[in-house]
Amino acid sequence: MDARKLDRRIRIERDGPPGHDGFQNVPGAPEILAEVWSSYRAGGGQERYANAENAATAPVIFRIRWQPGLDPDAPMGLNPSDRVRYPAVDTGSIYDIKAVTPVDRKKWIDIAATRRVG
Repeated sequence: MDARKLDRRIRIERDGPPGHDGFQNVPGAPEILAEVWSSYRAGGGQERYANAENAATAPVIFRIRWQPGLDPDAPMGLNPSDRVRYPAVDTGSIYDIKAVTPVDRKKWIDIAATRRVG
């Protein structure tokens, strides 16, 4: 892959340590694992109607350069419990990570994710 195709800035986030609000445990504020350049490849979307809810999904694949801190094979590496924010601003859309795959002997990482629409 040509590095010139890394033309989208994304933010990779993970939930922080949970806290207690006096009534129940609540998720912690998101921590930023990395802000990196990526390529963006859109997949086919789908719509469904279930439980009186109209929902659509928009699957995408983000490809980033491999980094030791994001290595999906490492114990604290990138995994499906993390999320991607694109564009990399606080108001960017949130994508749920479905799969993380190292590509080409630790040159790239493919992140398959979906954004919920509607």
